[in-house]
This record gives sequence, C-alpha cells and structure tokens, in this order.
Amino acid sequence: MESNTDEKHPMSQKQIVDIITAVMDCDRKTVSRNVKFLQEMGYPIVRGKRGCYMAQRKFTIDEINFIIHAMQSTPSSDVIDRDDLIKKTQETLTKMIERK
Repeated sequence: MESNTDEKHPMSQKQIVDIITAVMDCDRKTVSRNVKFLQEMGYPIVRGKRGCYMAQRKFTIDEINFIIHAMQSTPSSDVIDRDDLIKKTQETLTKMIERK
C-alpha cells in the first residue's frame, strides 16, 4: 500500500487480495482484519468507499537522496552488490513518492 496507493489511487480489498494471493492464500476477510490491525498499530491507512490508501509517505525526496548518497559512499562488500542494492533501493523509494 505504501508504494501503490494514495488518496487519488486507493486500492480495493479485492486488489489487495489479488496481490497477496500471488504469493500466498488470502481472502478479503483476512485483508480487512489486517488493515484494521495496522490502523490500530498507528499506520496512516484510510478506508474509503473506493478502497484503502496510505495517507502519508515514509520518505521525502531529500531523505531518499540522503539514503542513496550514503549507500554510494559506502565501500562495496563481497557479500552485497552495492550498485544492485542502490538500484533496487532507488526504484523502491522513488516508487513510494511518485504517486504523491
């Protein structure tokens, strides 16, 4: 929801079910219970007639740029491909703010 929803682009429970079902079995009741649980835990999820959406983003553009710069400044590791990790992080974080 963080990267795919906002006030203008809510996601129905059916859409959420379809995404989760691609990985594991899920139904609308499970989604409903989990959305309610996440709201109780403080996540800014809004439920409307057209679906659910995240009311705010976790990162600002400045924060994303800081994270990417910090990763670029870190020496490479044999265990982690730094450039690949930077690319994946940048794609994920950028997607989170594109809909804003």
